[in-house]
Amino acid sequence: MNKFKERLNEILLENNLSQNALAQRIFMSQSVVNNYCTGKREPSLDVLSSICKELNVSADYLLGLTD
Repeated sequence: MNKFKERLNEILLENNLSQNALAQRIFMSQSVVNNYCTGKREPSLDVLSSICKELNVSADYLLGLTD
């Protein structure tokens, strides 16, 4: 399984945050965030940075480089 989608879904669940709520916070559509959560797309570096800031996690963690 793609570590990014696995960890993104895990963090959303832990924080009781919906895909739509994250999408609003990073100024994207819910369908784009859904594509990240299902592994259909991967975010650009700018979007990854925004996701990390909003979820208060490192890019290394989301990408599966660190635990």
